[in-house]
Amino acid sequence: MAESVFFSVLVPVYNVAPWLRDCLNSILNQGWERLDVVLVDDGSTDESGAICDEYAAKDSRVRVFHKPNSGLMSARRYGIERAEGDWYLFVDSDDKLLPGVFEALDRAIRDSGADCVLYGIRMETPKTEWHILNPAPLCNRLITDKREILRQMIVDDSYNSLCRKCVRAACFDGRDFSPWFHISRGEDLIQSTEILENARSFYLLREEYYLYRFNRASITRSIRFDGYRADFTLERFFRDWLKSLDLLEESDFDRCRDAMLDRLVIELKRICRWGEDRENARAAFDSILDDGFYRDFLAQGYSAGGGGLRRGLNRVVIGLLNRRRYGALIFFCARVYRA
Repeated sequence: MAESVFFSVLVPVYNVAPWLRDCLNSILNQGWERLDVVLVDDGSTDESGAICDEYAAKDSRVRVFHKPNSGLMSARRYGIERAEGDWYLFVDSDDKLLPGVFEALDRAIRDSGADCVLYGIRMETPKTEWHILNPAPLCNRLITDKREILRQMIVDDSYNSLCRKCVRAACFDGRDFSPWFHISRGEDLIQSTEILENARSFYLLREEYYLYRFNRASITRSIRFDGYRADFTLERFFRDWLKSLDLLEESDFDRCRDAMLDRLVIELKRICRWGEDRENARAAFDSILDDGFYRDFLAQGYSAGGGGLRRGLNRVVIGLLNRRRYGALIFFCARVYRA
């Protein structure tokens, strides 16, 4: 029988002491021996660094690196440079891997020969849980046409997440991501471009093998809506990158714009509901309309027709913003369109 796959699990760590042991146990207690768990302590000021050392002392599969704080993307790149496995997985230190992930990935890699395997995510909040599954038509077959994956990314930004990808080590080419180290939200998208450019084939599993846990202190939950200023860096990067590939059609870019507008509406609703006062909200709206990316791209509006009730409500929101009807926008988002 062939030797089992050698996985590196890359875990950036920063001030996550209450969750870290659960995370590490979910990785180590699966019984997979050919495992290289790379913990990058990114300058933690709580007990996280000591917990990393504790696990490294009792399990030879764990290696720890302590470094000054420089952000999530920097910590991940640091771990990638030191990983020793043939395949890489990414786990945020306040989340967990679900049972059976290594067996399922080992089987998928052997059966398909793909360079990148993607799996589902279960998300838990204090009130509910929901499931992000790969579409059944894309599952359990080898995908060699990148356009299939790119079109899924356009409409579902969960495909940007590194935490639902298992990637062949050879897909990482050592490129310099340091100009993007300052980005603290959505940085997975930038790093995923390296994988999507270098992977020759993809294999999607329907099952969930990653548990995302709601952590109010996490980067993705720490955005402030008072003093908000628009930043379309990621949107601009993504659009320009898609164009550079020269694989998609104009209709794909229409869908991309529609999806970006949908996400902008979510942001507008958060500003209206969670901003401290109307003055802050109005300043936020001005910053969006004054941004060149919005003016030259998103201001084209939605593509024609379709989308159902939610898309219709989103069109109302974008229309009010474009006409600078700020009072009506705040009322509509904060009082009427809350879902």
